[in-house]
Amino acid sequence: AVAAVVVGNPDSFKGVLVTNSNRWQLLHDKTIDLLVAGDTHTIEREVREGSTRSGFTFSSPYTYDGMIYYGNEAYVQCAEEHKRYDECSDLLICAVEGTTHHAFLARTFPFDHIKLVPTYEDVSEMLLNQSCNAGTYDKSFIPSVESLRNGIDDGT
Repeated sequence: AVAAVVVGNPDSFKGVLVTNSNRWQLLHDKTIDLLVAGDTHTIEREVREGSTRSGFTFSSPYTYDGMIYYGNEAYVQCAEEHKRYDECSDLLICAVEGTTHHAFLARTFPFDHIKLVPTYEDVSEMLLNQSCNAGTYDKSFIPSVESLRNGIDDGT
């Protein structure tokens, strides 16, 4: 639909697979013209996105969401309270690299309490194999991930 409206030819659309780590660079380099994803509109990305040091224009938000911690109930509470000592000294939070979750955690926790992975599926896998004891996800997605509900607290 975008190609039909912008250039008048719906056949001129070409989908390009992007990742959390390359999407801003591809947009900056004009390898892609439009990024259609669940990216968070932040003032930093509008003025000077970190990996490209360039600003980007965003459409009006079409959904509002929030980060949530899920995983081992005790460690979810540690993460929510930003507690890293005593019973929380072993807190290890998995998050997807290059996301706003990653940026928030980097400002909030020492690096040794954060494990970065490429995808949200990897976050879930790390929780299931107990390589992490808490993970981050978008709040709206947690109820739909039934496979995670077997023995893992979703923080709600």
